[in-house]
Amino acid sequence: MTVTEQLPPDLATEGGAPRTLLRLRPEVVVTAQGDDLELSHPWGRQRVHALGSETVQRLAALTHSQIDVDELAASGRLFHLLQRFPYLVTTTLADPFGEPLASAVPIARSAGLPGVVRPPASVVLSRFAYLRRLPEEHAGACVLESPTAPFRLTLHQPAAGAFVAAVTASRSVAEAALLAGLGPAAGQALAGLLAGAGFLDDGATGEPPLWDFHDLLFHARSRPGRHDYPSGGVFAHPEVEQLPAIPGTGAREDGTGIDLPVPDWDAVLARDPALSEVLEGRRSVRSYAETPVTLDQLGELLYRVARVRRIIPGDPSDPHGYDIVDRPYPAGGATGELEVYLSVVRCDGLVPGVYRYDAAAHRLRPRPFAGPADEAAFRELMTAAWRATGCTVDPQVLLTVTSRFGRLSWKYSQIAYALTLKHVGVVYQTLYLVATAMGLAPCGLGSGDTDAAARALGLDWTAESSVGEFLIGSRPADVPRTAHRFTDMVAQAREG
Repeated sequence: MTVTEQLPPDLATEGGAPRTLLRLRPEVVVTAQGDDLELSHPWGRQRVHALGSETVQRLAALTHSQIDVDELAASGRLFHLLQRFPYLVTTTLADPFGEPLASAVPIARSAGLPGVVRPPASVVLSRFAYLRRLPEEHAGACVLESPTAPFRLTLHQPAAGAFVAAVTASRSVAEAALLAGLGPAAGQALAGLLAGAGFLDDGATGEPPLWDFHDLLFHARSRPGRHDYPSGGVFAHPEVEQLPAIPGTGAREDGTGIDLPVPDWDAVLARDPALSEVLEGRRSVRSYAETPVTLDQLGELLYRVARVRRIIPGDPSDPHGYDIVDRPYPAGGATGELEVYLSVVRCDGLVPGVYRYDAAAHRLRPRPFAGPADEAAFRELMTAAWRATGCTVDPQVLLTVTSRFGRLSWKYSQIAYALTLKHVGVVYQTLYLVATAMGLAPCGLGSGDTDAAARALGLDWTAESSVGEFLIGSRPADVPRTAHRFTDMVAQAREG
């Protein structure tokens, strides 16, 4: 028996084929002004003139009702208007009685009207597509999204999700429909909607070959332009109290800690090289002198790079007010979410182990190991740092930069994690420049072990996690500290 012969009775034989319904996005506001109107929507506003009162009324009705695409196409002027603003139109695939199966919602201005195109004989889902459930207020529905698609596909029925699961392998539409429990016409229509919305790998245009799934998704969702989610300082969590600007004492910390000396301004200015000498001399140093870095050197480095210079209290009467954290490096929103931990192997004046830098008090707070598991995690952390240098450096001191994510996500949506990574980059450059000026050996690392860091530092990785690693050690005498001229390839490049 063929796949087609096994198919269950179809909608087309039980009262009609699937319907394609159009309506305006819920956020669109239509303001009629005689024969003219204004469309307000998430991407801005448009004014349209001389439409005629009937077209204006029909368009306004589409903010709360749907219309069959065939009926709309016959209306001429209204259909032409929607084709001008396709990113404002939701397309729903429904049964003959209007019960929705799936809806394509445009999430970028590049979206067109997806329609229900004729899919190829065999179909397969894009490798960038992913399925997730919606929050509780949308219980029972889930969405299909992809950084390469300008639509979000809401799947209203389990059969639609089953069809998507079926096309994770290349299959004929008929076979996928059979596996999902859909009739042939419904399967054909759903495959057409997936194709029109950009969720299928058509094999023709090809998919970005050099992107990993998570990287492309992160890029597309952390910048405006390819999604319609609220982005920026939208304060989306008013019910949650903002984390304190300065973290409290950790569970594994005991005692008063180690007060670090405060550098003398005049002494630092007297010995520091010029900025240009430091910039041109900056490089990663992956070897150390026999004598390790000292506690005083670490104290000066941390003070100049990561201390809290001042706290500017927020207005308690402002629901969006929060304490501003002023540090030597710039940060979006001045949230001050980054913290620094030291994992010490060799340092003159410090016992090996883990310490948290108390940036307000300029103090190191020891975090003693609670047992063999913590000690093992510390060794894992050091091993990960060693591997990150190509197995060339036995660390003296590893600085782990962590992020208290809530300090950012309380205010920012969509861009919070991207912001914290930008802040880490600023910290890296500041560490490089200050360490170079001080004659230390700096080396930023490109990766670290998130789980080992959480265990070694005593953190809940979902609340505060490592986002950067940086090695500091004593600089060998044969590695120049600064440069005394510019180096470039300008002449070579100009000659071609």
